[in-house]
Amino acid sequence: MRWPTRVALVSALTLGCAPGVPALRSDAWFASRDATASRRPLDCSDLQPPAPVGSIGDLVEPGRGRAVHQPDDLGAGPVRLVWSSTVSGTRLEWVGPAVLEARTLWLLRVGDSGRCVVGTWTSAQLGFQVVRHAYWNEGKLELVLLGLGPPPRQGWMVLVTDGSQLWSGLYSRDTRPGALVAEQVEFRQEADQLRLVVLDAGRTAVLDFDGRQFASRP
Repeated sequence: MRWPTRVALVSALTLGCAPGVPALRSDAWFASRDATASRRPLDCSDLQPPAPVGSIGDLVEPGRGRAVHQPDDLGAGPVRLVWSSTVSGTRLEWVGPAVLEARTLWLLRVGDSGRCVVGTWTSAQLGFQVVRHAYWNEGKLELVLLGLGPPPRQGWMVLVTDGSQLWSGLYSRDTRPGALVAEQVEFRQEADQLRLVVLDAGRTAVLDFDGRQFASRP
């Protein structure tokens, strides 16, 4: 990686995991109080390929392609809506346990009568403390930067979705998702390029996004 002496950083949305965040009610996702309307079958069969594609880290249940009608269906106890977004015209919700430094996220596609699990993320050791977002290709991709563990040198992971799949945005030589360890990592958007700026030990590295993952410049 090249280490330029100067780099411009773009401010990004940061979401804390402060205590006291309310959990989703057990009926929060029901379309109505009418049992027939809210519990009619939800078709998630168009999510192809099937699991484990869409699992970043260890497999988490319910996994890709599963229908979820209410928060309790996730089987994780109290959960919270971490953030919501729209990608390629598809409404998405990212949901995690209602605890500090959550280690699991479900990416859900919103339907009329429930949600479909698009993908899952899990970290075996460190929960996320920082969340930053970027949208690319006219809103057809959402990229999420997760800062894991306490500063000053955190672990960093990138999640990417097109609304129908979820994958790791950092290259890895094996089956594990890619990750970085650095003091600070930021997205930087320019006219025709999305970059990941990595600051660590007084040095700066820049990774370019190729439409699927960030990689070192040649």
